Amino acid sequence: MKKNLIAYIIFVFAFDSCSQKFYIKNDYSFYNENFELSKESLLKTNGIYVLESTWSSVADNSNKEKQMKSFYIFHKTGQSNMIMMSNTDSVPNYRKIIIDNYNRSKKNKNIGTLFQGYYLLRGNKIIIENVNSALRRFNYSYGYVENDKLIIVKPNSLQGDGKFEDKYFLQTYKETYLFVPVEDLDSVLPNW
Repeated sequence: MKKNLIAYIIFVFAFDSCSQKFYIKNDYSFYNENFELSKESLLKTNGIYVLESTWSSVADNSNKEKQMKSFYIFHKTGQSNMIMMSNTDSVPNYRKIIIDNYNRSKKNKNIGTLFQGYYLLRGNKIIIENVNSALRRFNYSYGYVENDKLIIVKPNSLQGDGKFEDKYFLQTYKETYLFVPVEDLDSVLPNW
């Protein structure tokens, strides 16, 4: 009987360690129920930030953004999301893409939106926290907000634990995202 119990415990532990965890808002260290975006903030929530270019001081600077297009969405309540899509020559209906992405995760609570998370601002510096579910660790993207631009200088890093330290705001890599207004985006609410 004791051997069966031990085998069962080992089986449960092994199964649990292989199962995927869906993260909820309280799992995020950046989650703040009372978050309010300052009216003076340069970060805009009535549109999206679309990848325009990528630059690196040490690597090939060929236009990787032509392969995939990505964009960030920021909500006044502190949530953020990055959505990746195939590159097209036409201007996509960003609002529909966002709604479809959010509805897909709303219908199946175990899917998530892949890059959903929360953000913190300090002056013009921004840190975006999201989950790498395969590693069960949080990733942090470090960057700056300028007029109608989001510049990510350290994307998806496991380093720093979301601290506003200068060593994470490097100038050796830049993803530049340009602001694109999206009509009635404030009515599209995240479900995390």
